[in-house]
Amino acid sequence: MFKNLKYRILPLLVFLLALVFFCNDGQSRIYKTNAEVLKENNLLKNFSEVTNYKPEQPVIIKTDTILSTGFNIKINYNSVEESPVVIEKTTENNTAQKSIYKNFEAQIIVSKENKFKKHFLLNKLVFSNFENSDFFEKAIMQHIWIDFNASTDKIVYLNTAFHIPETELYKDFIISVYDNGTIQIKEKQLTQNII
Repeated sequence: MFKNLKYRILPLLVFLLALVFFCNDGQSRIYKTNAEVLKENNLLKNFSEVTNYKPEQPVIIKTDTILSTGFNIKINYNSVEESPVVIEKTTENNTAQKSIYKNFEAQIIVSKENKFKKHFLLNKLVFSNFENSDFFEKAIMQHIWIDFNASTDKIVYLNTAFHIPETELYKDFIISVYDNGTIQIKEKQLTQNII
């Protein structure tokens, strides 16, 4: 009779011991904050970092313009994934905020009444030969547009701007495309009007 009871108590005893061990799991964490538990398991960085991509989706802008002077300008402006500008900040609640700004480039075709056709690429590498290459490492190309008022029968003027994100630092450039296919790039000096 006791022999049978011995075999029934043994599984019950193993079950009770297992229950005691499982109930005590995590008791050491009960008084820790969530941040401490995440830090202990090397997961704090994953939960305390916010990443924003700007722009979030790929950007493609196509422009096809025929001027009254006979120039035909095709601009294919698009975002590129290579070498983005990354800005990291820490917020008040110790969350790391990372903003990733995509760079842009423009493929441009300028022709005039089928006499010549000039195809060239504009991106920040083209402009990095100017005086301040440190500026262009941090800057992104904002946009490119045709200066209709300044363009003549012999020259088409294109304008572009570069900007360092989250600052007030800009540089503007004028791209002159002559009717013989020559391209000239120069920085546009902007002066402040003080009243």
